[in-house]
Amino acid sequence: MTTITPESVGQMFRLDGKAALVPGGYGGIGEAVCWGLAAAGAAVAVAGRNAERTSALAEALKAAGYTSFAAPFDANSVADIERMVDASAAALGRLDILVNCVGLNREQKLLEVTEAKFDEVYTGNLKSALFLAQQTAKHQIAQGGGGKQVQLGSVRTLLGLRGRGYTAYTAAKGGLGTMCKQLAAELAPHRINVNMVAPTFVRTEMIAHMLADEAFYNALTARIPLGRVAEPEEIMQAVLFFVSPASDFITGQILYVDGGITATQ
Repeated sequence: MTTITPESVGQMFRLDGKAALVPGGYGGIGEAVCWGLAAAGAAVAVAGRNAERTSALAEALKAAGYTSFAAPFDANSVADIERMVDASAAALGRLDILVNCVGLNREQKLLEVTEAKFDEVYTGNLKSALFLAQQTAKHQIAQGGGGKQVQLGSVRTLLGLRGRGYTAYTAAKGGLGTMCKQLAAELAPHRINVNMVAPTFVRTEMIAHMLADEAFYNALTARIPLGRVAEPEEIMQAVLFFVSPASDFITGQILYVDGGITATQ
């Protein structure tokens, strides 16, 4: 058995010398993930659609003494995904970690779902995830193998939501959960671990309007055993575990960061 010391335990969660790519990296969960990765020692490529916000976060990380690169891109374009991943690898010198925080919902009740909105949700949550994983894996394999990939899922990967128009979203996130297992199987020979972090509602800008609805918020938290929604930093902590050496023998798993809701629903 390897000798366990305070120093060795600390190193289990360090990312010194690693390069990480975070699509959807500004705002909410993505921004917390970028700061957490940087604090753990990784160089971070912040990727997102809004070039101004992407650059602002990259500059803030640099001002704090971290290595960062701004990588604007369009997640709806496979060609642009490939360009952005290649540019990030070139800027940072390598790519060891992918944490995909890209995601969106366009709520429509079942009988009102349109093809255009379904395609938008599917592309933003599932298709883009596949090609981000693929292009990152190409770099990880070319480097000699090894690396970590984490996809951001949702409790909607497993559960529907009464009273809301979440058909497209649950379809995309459910598919993402199973896709992660397949990616884990295909990339395991290259020593690349693939896992998913699946939160319940998180206090972010994207869902602020929903949490501001007192009736909805009270009904939601009444169903969560811990009695509240998650904070972005709590999702970041789960991500850091999955990308750190501490999780080297874990792949193809979904970690529900949900205050206990999937244990009881």
